Amino acid sequence: MNREIAAAVQARLRCILEEMREQTHLSRHFGGESLTFHDAMDQITEYLEEAGEFGIAYESIVASLEQAPFVLTGKAAVSLLEAGLLLGYKSDDPKDTVYDRRNTE
Repeated sequence: MNREIAAAVQARLRCILEEMREQTHLSRHFGGESLTFHDAMDQITEYLEEAGEFGIAYESIVASLEQAPFVLTGKAAVSLLEAGLLLGYKSDDPKDTVYDRRNTE
């Protein structure tokens, strides 16, 4: 991934994460056998900001969105779609292979 695409993906994931972080009322959907809400948001931030692991951050965002009824603005929803298109996949789950455009050779 070149720097321009990496910067675009990072900016879009930041947009989504900011909106998710504000929805602390959804913390009851986290915890138990998974991370707490705040730990999950912090972990995504670490992937995004410190480790530069945009693919893992994206997959973690998608998993969180599937886990809890987050509400995203139109801008964040479009950002999620754009990030997915730029990355070329949804997740490494076998059911998501149809979305995968990565070179697997």
